Amino acid sequence: MKKSIERENILLPGGNKQSEHLLEKVLLTGEKVLVIGSGCESMASYFSEKFSSVDVIVNKYSSLMNYRQILNKEENIKVKMMDFTHTDFQNEYFDLIYAQASISVAYRKDILKEIKRILRNDGTMCMGEIVSLKEPVPAFVKDIWERSGLEPLPSSEIKKFYKDRGFSIIDEKNLSSTLKDFYQKLRTKISSVSKTEIESNKKLYSAIKHEADAYLKLGGDKFIGYKSLIMRKII
Repeated sequence: MKKSIERENILLPGGNKQSEHLLEKVLLTGEKVLVIGSGCESMASYFSEKFSSVDVIVNKYSSLMNYRQILNKEENIKVKMMDFTHTDFQNEYFDLIYAQASISVAYRKDILKEIKRILRNDGTMCMGEIVSLKEPVPAFVKDIWERSGLEPLPSSEIKKFYKDRGFSIIDEKNLSSTLKDFYQKLRTKISSVSKTEIESNKKLYSAIKHEADAYLKLGGDKFIGYKSLIMRKII
């Protein structure tokens, strides 16, 4: 049975639009694919129909459990906790690497160095990045990013950043319009969480609510954007 990518299962910046961007521009070929980061269960499941081997790496135990619970019947998907900057995969192992809102962090350069090591020559990479739309960024936006551990690049500089690190750009797409829907869904999801759960993770839920409110009510949409980039590793 042919699998589809379900919109409601991708509660990430970019929603299902990043995966659509990839499928519009690239014919999925090869044997091995790597998914980096949480929330991409439906993408991993979709890839499992196209590739003989699908690996998923996360850096949080809760993400590991979510993947294993949702994908417990997917035999060719292997989910592991791993440092994104030091994986245990062989050199030039993957044909495709996919990350959605998972590497917009201060140590991005180290992650990309590792990605370049494990991606085969001329392999494909699809990256979704939180970006800053305008500079300078106001204090309340900086506060959001610091709380979330993010260090977004300016939108105008992101292509050059990747080119300078040995990737050729196949296509770039501005998906900033997906963020309003993302933050609205995030707020709705929080409202359905029990008081007991919120109390046990007060700091986390407070940070999520603050971020959503800043984007939806305080003008964060003028500064916070999202881009999807499809690239190839240059030999």
